[in-house]
Amino acid sequence: MTDQRYTALVLAATRGNRDPLAEAGGVSHKAFIDIAGQPMLRRVVASVLDSGRVGRVIVQIEPGSTEEAKAILAPLGADGRIIFAPSADSIGASVARAAEAFPEALPMIITTGDNALHTGDLVRYFCDALDKVEEDAALGLTAASTVLAEYPEGNRAFHRFRDGGYSSCNLYALLTPRAVEAARIFNSGGQFGKKPKRLIGAFGLFAFLVYKTRLTRLRTFLKFLSRAIGVKTAPVVIPFAVGPIDVDRMVDWELANRIVGERETRKAA
Repeated sequence: MTDQRYTALVLAATRGNRDPLAEAGGVSHKAFIDIAGQPMLRRVVASVLDSGRVGRVIVQIEPGSTEEAKAILAPLGADGRIIFAPSADSIGASVARAAEAFPEALPMIITTGDNALHTGDLVRYFCDALDKVEEDAALGLTAASTVLAEYPEGNRAFHRFRDGGYSSCNLYALLTPRAVEAARIFNSGGQFGKKPKRLIGAFGLFAFLVYKTRLTRLRTFLKFLSRAIGVKTAPVVIPFAVGPIDVDRMVDWELANRIVGERETRKAA
């Protein structure tokens, strides 16, 4: 196995003061909702640790939720490898804060507290691919054909290009100090697939128009964006259908419970 060398940043903060999923789950925080018998945050952190490619995990969450998060993650038995840090007002600001507070953390992978379906194998695949990346940053995506072949009910937002559709796995990597500068593109909240007009604010009108024409291939478009922000970014296509299915809505929560429940039933058989 390749030596562990990545730090994982788990972005677990909520958006706003009221979260319908947290209320429906009877918990104080969206990341604490139950997924097939375990809190979602525990499943996310476990997937990162189970990859065998991560030496340390930084969990960014609101200060008022830190103690509860510590209790939720305690059963993983990885206290010395898990660090808690306060989140900022936006995704971009949170990433920048983490990079500043932990300058030795690069190279860093970034995941989110609602990636309940990610597994150690999926995270390992991403990290193994990163070993060969020469760019400053990378993002994980799964082809639409892969997702829809297994989960047509997943209702993902796809980026459409000449070589097909892709959906973000909410899995990113900052590989060089220059990559930290790219975090600013998430200050508007990211989720460019669900709200592609955010590309205008992040990259400019021309980038948005190129995106909408669907005349370029994925890698070509990323090269264009890389020039726009001055940070070379590589795509990592992840062949796991569950990769882009995060838990943002009730329908996602129901789907995640079913998938994880079936997965664990097969494992126990």
